[in-house]
Amino acid sequence: MLADPHATRLLHFPEPHSREESKGLLDRTIARADGAIAMYAVRLREDGGTVGFVGYSPRMVESSAEVELGWLLLPQFHGRGYATEAALAVRRLVPGRVIALIRVENEASKNVARKVGMAPEREIEFTGYRTDVFASASP
Repeated sequence: MLADPHATRLLHFPEPHSREESKGLLDRTIARADGAIAMYAVRLREDGGTVGFVGYSPRMVESSAEVELGWLLLPQFHGRGYATEAALAVRRLVPGRVIALIRVENEASKNVARKVGMAPEREIEFTGYRTDVFASASP
């Protein structure tokens, strides 16, 4: 999924990842999470096919420890409500404040964040990209 240029074009890295780069990213995410990470495959009920993932992990944002809720779906599954449904399910697992770091031009992810009960809080520069911080308290 991280190798698909259409799936990754609005993420916080400049180009798609190879399988090895994807594994490295996953390994680094798990290492920094210290057990406080949960990533779930988003699968179709009809045939069990994987269409994306959703999850949460710790994230440092401007010197503040946060919990980030994130999602990524393959482009052919955008606009069908899968990201919202999965993010709502995962959101219920995380007590308290969560954030979503969304590049300013990613309107589809902003819509998902709003449907999950988040609101725009501020704009920052994150990994070299203009990024909106969406946040919410307990669901």
